[in-house]
Amino acid sequence: MSKTILVVEDDKSVQKVLQDVLEEEGFDVLSEKDGDWALRSFESRSIDFVILDILIPVMNGFQVAEKIRKLPKGKNVPILMISGIYRGVNHREEAIRRYGAVEYLDKPLNPEDILEILREQFGQQYPSAVAARAEREAIDKKSPEPYASPESHLETEEVEERSRDFASVARKGNLSETSFAELLSEFYREKANGALLLRRNKLKKIVYFKNGYPTFIKSNLLNECLGKVMVKEKMITEGECEESIQMMKESKRQQGTVLIEMGCISPHNLQYALETQLQVKLFDIFAWEDGDYQYNPKTSAPPTTVSLDGSAAALIYEGVRRKYGIKRLRMELDEFLDKYVVPHPDPLFRFQDMDLDDDEEKFVSRLDGSMTLRQILDLGMSREKVYKIIYSLRCAAMITMEDEPSEDAHSKPPSTPPPPLPPRKKRKKKSTAKGKKEDEQVLVKGRLTQRGGIPVPSLLDSPQKNLSPEESSTREQLAREVMELKKKDYFEVLGVSKSASTEEIKKAYFSLAKQFHPDRLYSDASAEVRNLAEELFGLISEASEVLGDEQRRERYLDELSSGAKRHVSSEVSKILTAEGVFQKGEVALRKRDYDKARRLFGEAVKLCPDEGEFHAFLGWALFQSDPKDEDLVSEARDELNQAISLNPKVDKAYLFLGYIYKAMNYKEMAEHEFEKAIQCNPDCTEALRELRLISMRRKKKKKGGFLKR
Repeated sequence: MSKTILVVEDDKSVQKVLQDVLEEEGFDVLSEKDGDWALRSFESRSIDFVILDILIPVMNGFQVAEKIRKLPKGKNVPILMISGIYRGVNHREEAIRRYGAVEYLDKPLNPEDILEILREQFGQQYPSAVAARAEREAIDKKSPEPYASPESHLETEEVEERSRDFASVARKGNLSETSFAELLSEFYREKANGALLLRRNKLKKIVYFKNGYPTFIKSNLLNECLGKVMVKEKMITEGECEESIQMMKESKRQQGTVLIEMGCISPHNLQYALETQLQVKLFDIFAWEDGDYQYNPKTSAPPTTVSLDGSAAALIYEGVRRKYGIKRLRMELDEFLDKYVVPHPDPLFRFQDMDLDDDEEKFVSRLDGSMTLRQILDLGMSREKVYKIIYSLRCAAMITMEDEPSEDAHSKPPSTPPPPLPPRKKRKKKSTAKGKKEDEQVLVKGRLTQRGGIPVPSLLDSPQKNLSPEESSTREQLAREVMELKKKDYFEVLGVSKSASTEEIKKAYFSLAKQFHPDRLYSDASAEVRNLAEELFGLISEASEVLGDEQRRERYLDELSSGAKRHVSSEVSKILTAEGVFQKGEVALRKRDYDKARRLFGEAVKLCPDEGEFHAFLGWALFQSDPKDEDLVSEARDELNQAISLNPKVDKAYLFLGYIYKAMNYKEMAEHEFEKAIQCNPDCTEALRELRLISMRRKKKKKGGFLKR
């Protein structure tokens, strides 16, 4: 019999680790990030165990535990409390005495400690991982129709239609000759933009690439529909899925929004479900040992609120881990048993992020080019796991298989990975057709005049960026890093003395190259951020190349003695200036000085025209400056659509559009934009509030109509 654990944790990385560990053991896992939805999930689901963080949004863990204990079903449920802030014996004793916690653990957590507590708690009722897998496979075998929403059927039709765009492309092949893992690596190295169509019998999938990263995927396989994914993950029941689809058909709304309104799923879990669905679609392809593929570089990815996230190497490893068996791995690698496994000499390839755990990271750090694959298989780790790691490293071009050991096998750089840079958002180039723009202007024409000038919607005070402090400062942080490095000479860039040996220079370079590898920003980075990261990496590489060559080093020393200096690029200065202007615009917006905000946001857009966030706030300032002016409203909508085109994950762009449509009395269009804002950012409280108001009005209207009858 399966057991369900409710994990209440607002740190996504901790939440994911706990979910992965527990699901591997055979538990069903529900995850929530705030106290409100934790209580809703507890009340509506059958929960056998609660893992509860203390410092969470809305209400803290102590308050959640107190409310759970007051519920009839919560009096005896085991609660494990965890905290990284409230440490010590006193807190532990208080948690056990007052809230009946089975244990109180300090962070960082050791998963084995949690599993030991669960084994003691459940005893012979501890779940079976084999049985859990069988249960999921049973859902897979069911017909997808009861789970498939109208949106799912539309996607299958779209894939069929889009597949015609690949009819005359030159780049094509078969997965039996080049595996999907190898294709991902090829596109990463090429920084490809475009779409890859894969066919296997009647199955068709289209994978979209941006700057070499897979960002989105569409499939004609109904079995991968959102409803079935959520049921399989035990996020909703089959009955709730069917009810939500019926409500969708009646109201023409999206399934996720309906489920939130039903109280079945939180906004954060909707986002998780959408991300999981993309992963299911992508990782399924790794199991294809044959099938045709065609690549079209002219096909652009559609604007999407949720996308694949992770480096190409990390996606390759996860796909291989999930879908490759030992037999297939041996067919791929056994011919290299007596070859030496050598790290790729180019740090750009060598230091890709493969999202390894600590043990895997230590294992990979031992691959210094001194051992053959046969010797590596005898290091003590599971042979199947070794095969999966080595095959993934080879597909990602992080290693090469050589006849001789590496010359510098015993002088490898430090292996401890630095803390990751905060990820940023993607963006998409403008592709607005003239006809579409004219149609939108017709929609606006006369609408506000007809409505007599609807009052400007209030955003509490004024909209604030929802990014974390780390995320919001990434662009500025990188720009300043580049500016500072350009003021330094090459020795200062690498942090070595002018008398440093070639070996010291190489070690310093490898350490910095690993720390500032552009891959660590993943695909979820803006054009400016990615360019800055690549410029930073290029500066470090240039310093290494010059100082690592004796003749070039001598010439460079002569240049230094003559007083030659490098100049900071104008692009870096523009980015820093634009960020400062944008921040001033936010201040003006908070003070409701809309004309000044409009001017400042306009300056920021001129300095950085590819920054979607700048366009979104300019559009909102335009609308707020005079919501009765039809031309200004049309211009505002153009700016907001441009923001979405550049960066489909700017939630405020959808929110602002929703408010404009609401002011124009386009209720369905407004609701659709608010739904997209929630998909981008589950914490967009303004959009959540608007959706609740719409739901309340709909219920009130329905009730009134019934009474009239």
